[in-house]
Amino acid sequence: MLLTYDQEKNLVHGILSASGFSDADAAVIARVIAHSDFTGVYSHGLSRLTRYMRQIKVGALNKDAEFKKVLDDKALLVFDGDNGFGIVSVNKAYDEALVKAREYGISFASGRHNANIGCGSYYGWRAAKDDVICILGCNTYAFSSPFGGADRLIGTNPIIAAVPSSEEFPIVMDISTTNVAMGKIQAAEREGKSVPAGWGKDYDGKMTTDPSKVFSLCPIADYKGYGLAVIVDALSTMLSGAAYGSDIGLFSKLEKENTGFFMILIDPSKFMPIDDFKKNVDRYIRMMKDSRKAEGVDEIFLPGEIEFRKFRENCGKGMEFSGALEKELTELAVSLGIVETDTDFEALVAAFSK
Repeated sequence: MLLTYDQEKNLVHGILSASGFSDADAAVIARVIAHSDFTGVYSHGLSRLTRYMRQIKVGALNKDAEFKKVLDDKALLVFDGDNGFGIVSVNKAYDEALVKAREYGISFASGRHNANIGCGSYYGWRAAKDDVICILGCNTYAFSSPFGGADRLIGTNPIIAAVPSSEEFPIVMDISTTNVAMGKIQAAEREGKSVPAGWGKDYDGKMTTDPSKVFSLCPIADYKGYGLAVIVDALSTMLSGAAYGSDIGLFSKLEKENTGFFMILIDPSKFMPIDDFKKNVDRYIRMMKDSRKAEGVDEIFLPGEIEFRKFRENCGKGMEFSGALEKELTELAVSLGIVETDTDFEALVAAFSK
């Protein structure tokens, strides 16, 4: 069935609330999950919800986490996420880092004992709305190997950057330092599909297109992507005290991640009037988009523009999910005692519609 943006948010919020989450935490997780699907990043949307719930069940995720500030020194912040949702931790860290950026012009926040932060572009959109520049990264479960190696010691380690604009879509880059997220491998396996060459390698470090045999994800741009991933590891863990490499829990065993993140916020209004800054960003964007196109190219896009367009399009027509995912979510709701055994997905959605 087709879901509206609000229906997906309400569905996720309802399942989490019924599972004992606070209303505030359930709301922010629901927003990030729906944002992910409606911007086309399906690997971090509804397809992640059942895994999150399995992690909670075995204690790998703490739904009652006590988010703590362990360092507050002028523009510097360090947090301990108590192995709760990374989505919640990063949003809370952003709230405090924004106050610091307004005061000092720049802030740096980092965190330990965290977990998956969800769709990275969500934080870029937040920053753009708040008229600040954002650079964010985190390490993750180890899904990739050092360049030339076969052991999994490095995560997908995404890098998110955002620059606010005025009339144009803001510039929002959200990239993994691997060619794909592990969620896309899992989605392909769930749907019984193969994956493109260059996405993953098997246990011995050989390329494979069989998602069930993918052991290690390939870095973007070979050794260059590997280098970026190492830097994200360093910034996310060395200053916060988060785990890295073989110290991180195992994804396959639903163990605690204990990962970290870093966030840099810059307030352009400390450099010049914010309207002048944003108009200059608009001019930059138009210069890129209006430049001479290569043969066969209809339009030049800036980072994040396609996701903004997809979000607008999908909000207009709704999102359709696979039957396999609908079944999985319905079974989850039944197992949690949220709905009766014979409930179908449409009835599940209706149960949380407002």
